Amino acid sequence: MEQIKNLITALQQCIPELETAPLYANLPVNIEQYSVLEWLYEHLAEQNLMVYEEWTEYSGYIPELKPLDNVFLSEEPADFIFTLIEKIDWSTASIDPYELPYIMPWFEHINFYLKPHGVRLVDLTPFENAYILCLRDDKESLEKLLSSLATFGIGINERHVMDQQQVSDNIESMISE
Repeated sequence: MEQIKNLITALQQCIPELETAPLYANLPVNIEQYSVLEWLYEHLAEQNLMVYEEWTEYSGYIPELKPLDNVFLSEEPADFIFTLIEKIDWSTASIDPYELPYIMPWFEHINFYLKPHGVRLVDLTPFENAYILCLRDDKESLEKLLSSLATFGIGINERHVMDQQQVSDNIESMISE
């Protein structure tokens, strides 16, 4: 269980407002990937530090996570992406419109607005749907968390920042491939 304790330490460094006592009090039954994922989700969701979203139902809104409670954004990041989606000529697009929820750079664009606040949205991999966290935007602590999670076959989709031009270029590239 030393691996779990290392993970808790890494989580504490990365997740604002994390209370570690509940994690230590109720360790996972084993260190298999899905046991660790269930344990993480149970304890982090209880603290409003992780949410689960099915990609088919996610449309770019900012998740209700405790570290974002006091963050005010000057605009809704998803609105810009929706204006780009509305302009797509589907008769010439190389992707199926049903693929959009899976490939849109929602978090990357939200992270552009979150960067001045020192946090970013990420999701855990390699799972079909999104387990979303808000982490401190600190490379060193993120690397420690990545290393700790890798022990259990879990990764992080880091979701690097994309401004409006980068989002526009990304979407244009996706639909014209």
